[in-house]
Amino acid sequence: MGHENEEQLRRKFTDSGFAWIISAMSFFTLYALAANGNTLGVIFPELLHHFNVPQAMIGLLGSIRTATFDLTAGIFIGHLTKKYGCRALAIPGLILTALGILASSYVNDYFWLVVTFSLIPGFGSAGLFIPSNVIVHQYHNKRRALASSLASVGLSFATFTFPVFMRLTIQSFGWRAALVMLASIQVQMVAAAMMFMPNPDLHVKLPLTPMDTKGHTETAEEKSNGANHKPSKVKACNIDVSILKNPAYVLFLFAYPFASSAASTFANFAIQRGIFQGIDEFQASFIMSSFGACSITGRIAAGFIGNLKCTRRDLLSFGYVFTAGIVCIISIFSGSSLILHAVFAGCFGFLNGSYHSLYTTLLVDIVGLSELPKAMGYIQLVKCIISAISFPLAGLLFDVTQDYVATYLFIGISNIIGGVIFLCSGIANRRRRSKNESVEIKECS
Repeated sequence: MGHENEEQLRRKFTDSGFAWIISAMSFFTLYALAANGNTLGVIFPELLHHFNVPQAMIGLLGSIRTATFDLTAGIFIGHLTKKYGCRALAIPGLILTALGILASSYVNDYFWLVVTFSLIPGFGSAGLFIPSNVIVHQYHNKRRALASSLASVGLSFATFTFPVFMRLTIQSFGWRAALVMLASIQVQMVAAAMMFMPNPDLHVKLPLTPMDTKGHTETAEEKSNGANHKPSKVKACNIDVSILKNPAYVLFLFAYPFASSAASTFANFAIQRGIFQGIDEFQASFIMSSFGACSITGRIAAGFIGNLKCTRRDLLSFGYVFTAGIVCIISIFSGSSLILHAVFAGCFGFLNGSYHSLYTTLLVDIVGLSELPKAMGYIQLVKCIISAISFPLAGLLFDVTQDYVATYLFIGISNIIGGVIFLCSGIANRRRRSKNESVEIKECS
C-alpha cells in the first residue's frame, strides 16, 4: 500500500495536464529560437546591399552564430542544465539574445555586426535550446515522442510565419525595424521560460524492489530512462565521458550534426536562391513559409507515428534524412518557378521537421533521460565544427560558380551521409540493447 502511494505521488506531475502546459511553454521558447535562427535567410539581401560584402562573408555571419551557439551549448549548457535546471538558463538566454539583436539594429560596420548579430545572440540562444528540449522529457514518459514533437512544432511554426512578417516589416520600415521586432519577441518569451521549473516527481525515491539486487535505490528519473545503461562512478572533478563508450551514441554524435547543418544551410540560402533565379523578393519569402508549414505537418505526424510501440524510430529517421538529401539535389531544377521552389522547400521541410522532432526521443532511447543534457551538449560541439565549415563553404561555392547548383548538391550529399550514419546508429543501439537484455536474463537465471 505504501508503495502504491509513493507511485501515485511520483506521477502527480509526470504525464499530467501540467506536463502539457510545459510542452506549450517549450513551443513558445523554441519559436523565439527559430525566429532568431531564420533571420539571416530573410534579411540576407538587405545585408548584402548595405554592407557591400561578398556572399561568403554574409554566410560567415550564420556560421559564427551557429558555431558560438553550438560551442557554448556543448561546453557549458549541457552540464549546467543538469546542475542548475532549465529555467535558470533559458531566461538569461532569451534576454541576452534580445540585447544582441537590438544592438545589431544600430550598427553600420560589418565587424560590429559580427559581434552583435552573431556572437551575442549565439551565446544567448545556447542557453535556450537544450533546456527547452530537456524540460519536455522531464515531464513526459508515456507520450514522450508525441510531446517532444508537438513542442518542436514551435521551430517550424516560426519558419512558417516569421519570414513573411519580417519581410513585410522590412518593406514598410526597413531591416533595422525588423531586428527590433525580433528582439521584442525574445523578451516576450521570457514569460514562457519562467514555467520551466524542475519536475518534483524526479526527486521522489521509491522503495527497494527485488530487482534492485545491488542495493541501489532508483529515483523516478532513473526508472523513466529509455536506455538500459548502468550509472557510472565518476569523480566530481572529472569530465564524465562514459556515454562516449556507447557506439550507438558515437555514431549519432555525427549523424545529427550532418543533417542539422545541411538543413540550416538549405534554409539560409533558400530565399536568396529564389531571388537570384528571378523571383520577386516578397514572393521569395513564401519559399520559407512553405518550408515551415510542411515542417509543422511533418513534426506532428512523426510525433504520433514515433509514439507507437511498433515504430522503429531509428529507421524512420534514416528514411526522413536520406530522402531529404534526394529532394535537395532534385531542387536544383527549380529554375525561376516560385511553385517549384515552394514545393521542394515544402518537401524538404516536411522531411526535416519529421526527423528533427524525433531527435531528443532517439537520444533518450540511446543514453537515457538523466544523460540527455550532457548528450545534447556533446552533439552541439560536433555540430559546431561541421557548421563552421558548411556555411562559408556553401557561400564560397556560389561565389566561385556564380550559381547555386554546387551549393545545393553539397547540402544534399551532406543529408545523405547523415542518413546513412543514422541507420548505423540505430543498428548499433539495437545490438547493444539486445546484448544488455541477454546479460540481465543470465543474471536472473
